[in-house]
Amino acid sequence: MTRKRKSDTAARNWYRSDRFIQDGGRWFFYTREGTIEGPFESRLEAACRLEVYIAVTNSGIVSSDSGLALSA
Repeated sequence: MTRKRKSDTAARNWYRSDRFIQDGGRWFFYTREGTIEGPFESRLEAACRLEVYIAVTNSGIVSSDSGLALSA
């Protein structure tokens, strides 16, 4: 079953890819909103921050277009 966000309006095909990238020894993650968040010291830290990002975005407390950065 595919999870759907409230803001998703049309059916789309999603292709799974790794959200994490490493550049210069620092880690970053991509968001569905098209941003790159980071840098983080480790992949584990990036993964933890991604979980926080998803939880906050899904909670509706901060909208994805608010311009507020959730990364370090």
